[in-house]
Amino acid sequence: MASHAITVVVGVRRVGKTSLVKASTHDLPRIYLDVRKFEESRYITYGMFLEELRKALNVFASMDRKIVEHLKAVKGLKILGVEVEFSLDRSRPLLTSILESLDRWAGDRGEKLVIVIDEAQELIRMRGYSILPAIAYAYDNLRNISFIFAGSKIGLLYRFLRVEDPSSPLYGRYMERVELKPLDKEKSMEFLRKGFEEHGIRVEETFIEEAVEKLDGVIGWLSYLGLKVVSRGVSRTIIDDVVEEASKIVANEFCKFVDAMGSKRYVEIIRAINREGATWSEIRRYLEIRLGTKIYDSELARLLRNLIDNGFIEKRDDLYIIPDPILRQASRNILC
Repeated sequence: MASHAITVVVGVRRVGKTSLVKASTHDLPRIYLDVRKFEESRYITYGMFLEELRKALNVFASMDRKIVEHLKAVKGLKILGVEVEFSLDRSRPLLTSILESLDRWAGDRGEKLVIVIDEAQELIRMRGYSILPAIAYAYDNLRNISFIFAGSKIGLLYRFLRVEDPSSPLYGRYMERVELKPLDKEKSMEFLRKGFEEHGIRVEETFIEEAVEKLDGVIGWLSYLGLKVVSRGVSRTIIDDVVEEASKIVANEFCKFVDAMGSKRYVEIIRAINREGATWSEIRRYLEIRLGTKIYDSELARLLRNLIDNGFIEKRDDLYIIPDPILRQASRNILC
């Protein structure tokens, strides 16, 4: 991934994006920012972003203090003891200046520095500042830095990067795209088998088959089951227990989205799609029956687009489906 100036890694929640990114860059100098914490924020300021960058820089600088010498040249940045501090008033540092210093550090070492922004789509909430011009500047001028943007809300991530907007600073620039899909049945079963073997746990093949049937190929849920088995041992009910616990997690995530969007119609759409999936006309018919009112095409298009952009549903051919097996199972009874 670091061989490209910009790499975009996408996939549904818990499909293994973060693990892939960290594994593929483990032997490279890396600055890692997880901006998931902004998911519930109504908006983000440049100061809030700088605070996360400051924390990431301090983690990185703790492994090589020479980076601090390069950062000293950045206006609005101070070195206090062994930590980097930013001014957050009008003298706050420019992102381009920080990136230039990091590029010089990497050039002196003859290495490529990777900057990872995980769940980067949350930066679409930033107000009064955009990091895209600085990224475009780095793309054009800084040869020792590469960026990885990872996200589970695929539509929002592309909207944030504005890859198809001719007025975007990043328009026309090449981005390597990596899309992760859930494992197929055989690979899912093998994933569980090897995991149990590494921990010296013996399980019946029927146990693995049932687990894959209910959890599909989403690595996050398969790993969650594995951790439960390691800590509690194999039991007759453990798969159903994991499904129940996971259902509460996804229901909470979905209901936070519904609350933020301010419409219960998203709940009805999820119920309409259910386990089998549904076409546009089937969803609209279901909504009109449930709500007792006409649903216009423009409104349905907006509702579906928001669900797709936030990673809760996907469109495959003419069918809308729920990619997360846990949300799929919980869809009929979900309450928000």
